Amino acid sequence: MASPLEDIVAAKSRKKMYAAFALIGVLLGAIQVGYGAASAGQPTWLGVALAVYSFLGPPLGLTAYSNVKT
Repeated sequence: MASPLEDIVAAKSRKKMYAAFALIGVLLGAIQVGYGAASAGQPTWLGVALAVYSFLGPPLGLTAYSNVKT
């Protein structure tokens, strides 16, 4: 199975993109946990960001999965 991004994004750039996506997920999760621990209401921007992040996760995961050499 070929990566959907292989023809348009170089491997080095894809690696950076995956790392950035993972870092964004950790940051969003940490912010959400912080608001929860403070018993503060979650801001709208955070809810929107988490929704968009979860929407983008499966296609990026599939692309990463397709790049695993067995």
